[in-house]
Order: sequence, then structure tokens, then C-alpha cells
Amino acid sequence: MVLSEKDKKGIMLMAGVGVVLLAIVGLKLALGNAPKPGPDGCVAGVTANTVIVLDHSEQLTDQTRAEIVARAMTFIKDKVKTNERVTMFTVSEVSKKSLTPVFSRCKPPEDGHRAYENVREIEKHFKRDFIEPAQAVLANPPRDSNESPVAQALIDISLSQYLRGEHNSLLVFSDMLENTKKFSLYKCASAPESVARFRESRRGAQERPKFRNTSVSLNMIPRTDISKPTLKCRDQVWEWFFGDNEGSRAAFEVDYLPGA
Repeated sequence: MVLSEKDKKGIMLMAGVGVVLLAIVGLKLALGNAPKPGPDGCVAGVTANTVIVLDHSEQLTDQTRAEIVARAMTFIKDKVKTNERVTMFTVSEVSKKSLTPVFSRCKPPEDGHRAYENVREIEKHFKRDFIEPAQAVLANPPRDSNESPVAQALIDISLSQYLRGEHNSLLVFSDMLENTKKFSLYKCASAPESVARFRESRRGAQERPKFRNTSVSLNMIPRTDISKPTLKCRDQVWEWFFGDNEGSRAAFEVDYLPGA
């Protein structure tokens, strides 16, 4: 039997539809067999980390708090990749003996392919289980604390799983005025002497962080009640503190926050 051109086109169209349907079924089977996220939202091995450190040792102005939330959320939404772990820590006197994350989840997909995925459900999950909890933690107001062990917290975090990926980002929101019983920057006059005193206070422990492929961003909370020499000394001490950072992705920047 000789087929007409119309019949041939019909058969070709049906074959094309069949191929598309088989492809969709294959994709669904592949997605069904793909690794599932764990309780923390992470899929398989995590190779990138973002750590956000919030200094909760003193009260902040409304504009400072608002900008902290804005900067951190912009970074999370625009810079953090899918399946990158985002971990947040707060620093207060409690941190010396109990430094645990207040938030730690991998960023889930924020959209999908409408042909074979439930895009609305993906967007709902992204907002409900990731964005909203992260924003709530960032907006939580700090409480007054007798000590501010920022340096110890940063060293401890650098030695943990949270900053040991192939690519790491560290965002710190603090006035960077370390203040503990063993060491304080409130009377910092000479950076070399302060570094020596700090190293002595860390005797028997890691003296400063050893970063690799880590982009460090210091977001300074302004302090207008501290003398200019002390602030200059403070800045020089932190330059030394963050000076051990290797790798092609290593970076260091300082940016001030609004408020006083």
C-alpha cells in the first residue's frame, strides 16, 4: 500500500510525539533515581560554603540591623549557588563554650522545568524552608553580652566543616572589638604588642585562622565612642589575623555599616 503525503506526515508527527513522551518519561525516571536531599537540604557532597557571623554582644541601631539583613540576604540570593551550604553563627559570651550554628542548610533550587517538574512546589519549598528561616535568624535582635569573643569564634569556625569546602565565603557583621577576660582591643595602642598579647592568650591553641579559597567580607558596625588610635590599632590587628588565606579564590574586603 502506498501512503499519501498526508499519511506520511501524520506518522512522522506521531513518531515525534512518541519520542518526546519517551524523553519526558526518561527524565522523570532519572529524577526519581537522583540523590535525595538530606534533613539539612544538602544533596550528596557539599563543595561550597557560606558562613555568616553575627556579633550579638551589643545592641544595634535599627538602620544597622536592617542593612545587615539586606546585605546578607542579597548575598544568599545572588551569590550562593544551589546546594551550597549556608551556615549562621551568633557571637556572645556564650560562644566561648557553646558555638553552634543557629542556621545551617543547603540552598535548594528556586525554580524548575515546567515540562517535567512542579515549579510551584519548588518555589514554595525554596521560600518556606530556606529563605524565610534565614531571614528570620538574621532579623533576630542581639542582646547585651559581657564579652565579645569574635576572634575565638572565627578560629573555631575556620577549623570546622563549615569553612573547609573547595570554595568558601565568610561574611562577618561586627565592630571587631574583641573583648574577653584574656584579651581586649578596647585599649589597643600598638598593633605588634596587641598581636603578641593575643598570641599569648591563645597559647596551646590555634593562634589565627588558616583559610583556603575563602572570600572574607568584614562588615564593620560603626563605633564613634572609640578613639581614633584604638580603631587604627584594631584594624591592623585584624589585618594580621586574616593574613593566612591561600588559594586562587582567597579575598579580603572591609565595608562599613550605617548607624552609630
